[in-house]
Amino acid sequence: MLREIDSLSEQEVANLIKDAFAEIKARVDRPYSVSTADPWFERQEQRHYAEEHMASLEHQRDGGVFSPEVIRLAEEFASRKGVSLSGGSPERLRMIAEGFARVLIEADRCFVHRLDDSVAAFQPHDTLFSQGPRDLAENVGLTLDELIKAYLRAHKATWRPKTYRTHVPKLHLLAEYLGGDRLADSITRKDLIHFPDELLRLRRNHHTMPAPNFHSRQTDNPKARIMASTATGILARTTGLFAWAFLKGYIATNPAQKLTITQPKMKKGQRGRRPFTAEELKVLFSAPQFTGCLSRHRRNEVGDVVVKDDEYWLPILGLYTGARLSELIQLHLSDCFIDDEYPSISINEDGPEKPGDPDFKHVKSVAGIRFIPLHPDLFELGFREFFERQSKLAGKRKRLFSRISYGADGHPSTPYSKKFGRLLSKVGLDDPQLVFHSFRHTMMDAFRNSGTSKFVVDRIIGHQDQSAAAQYGIGVSKQVAWEAMADLKMPIHLTALWQEVGSHD
Repeated sequence: MLREIDSLSEQEVANLIKDAFAEIKARVDRPYSVSTADPWFERQEQRHYAEEHMASLEHQRDGGVFSPEVIRLAEEFASRKGVSLSGGSPERLRMIAEGFARVLIEADRCFVHRLDDSVAAFQPHDTLFSQGPRDLAENVGLTLDELIKAYLRAHKATWRPKTYRTHVPKLHLLAEYLGGDRLADSITRKDLIHFPDELLRLRRNHHTMPAPNFHSRQTDNPKARIMASTATGILARTTGLFAWAFLKGYIATNPAQKLTITQPKMKKGQRGRRPFTAEELKVLFSAPQFTGCLSRHRRNEVGDVVVKDDEYWLPILGLYTGARLSELIQLHLSDCFIDDEYPSISINEDGPEKPGDPDFKHVKSVAGIRFIPLHPDLFELGFREFFERQSKLAGKRKRLFSRISYGADGHPSTPYSKKFGRLLSKVGLDDPQLVFHSFRHTMMDAFRNSGTSKFVVDRIIGHQDQSAAAQYGIGVSKQVAWEAMADLKMPIHLTALWQEVGSHD
């Protein structure tokens, strides 16, 4: 990834040194701030230190032997610009070291100038820095492709596999738009100003189509374009890249700072997701999958078979716990406390598994680590028997819903979320605001309608309580949480529903 120092032309070396001077000068070229009760003595003392430092640097420059300060500055700055000094020829290394000694000398001169004059512009004495701006035809630094690779490499160890895999194609769009061979430090605000609008013109299936360039991924048909929220997610990868590059010193300015996409406003009262109504729950749980189908593989066709497996229990557990789909799919058998005094499931990250392992667990937030009491209806419906059967058949498998595999993106909810969406469509619940997460909203409404304390609701649902009172004590007990769940009046009672439609056992 790093260019060898000997591969740079003399003009590129000069530009590297000029860039270093511009950066350091920006730190010192400001009015001096007095910090003691004797301004005159303080300024004289600071002048003395700066002149001593300059004399030492000039001696190094003339003698060709440089201090660790100079060498370290040269190595650190060159590395940030994508240049390696390792293995360079003695002549080229001396040129670099001499240049950085001159940078520090001129920076000291600027500091001394500001001790006496806080207004007049500083004019460099050194001809290298007084000849005007760097030669832009001979730029130095990482290309955009190289910068993206460095960014991904720096974060790969800390990102989840899914995060890494989703970042790669989104950043590739940026490289397509600007050109991957473009020098990152030459990208300006003007280059990016129209990027948000261009993202909004992308086709919905742009990522699956072979395209020679960015613009061929776009469409003039507004109905076929990606949603504004999707474009915002892509843009966030771009702003994150440039913020990191600026922080690390790979670029002198951040051209993507405050670059945003304006999201269309929802109508008043409209939400992105909403709870199921009681009638919609009756429609959903009257589907053949729950009341009687032809077979495991023909769940949408009416029959006499009720397959009480993972796909049967996931929606039921979603309704009665309000847990996130990913939390349920990740559940280990050891996370289910069926025979406790207060039966519950534990949402946690316990276990030695690593990201990518089939039994790995990840919880969205600290508040998400919790116990969820099991509603008595679940035992009436046969959840105990399902758990015992899964335990007997588990073998080496740890998860309760081991038949539900994780997605190719490493996320547990990806495959089943799509399957559940197809189930909703089959029963005529086509509202895009209805998804598996709607069970969570439904549970929240059930708690509200039952007058359950917010402290108890937050503890069961896994929301962070930001109030001052929440910072005291150990929180709501299992008993209180279980009693609140046991007394909760659900919008429907599944046993009664299934008896009404004449199905099940």
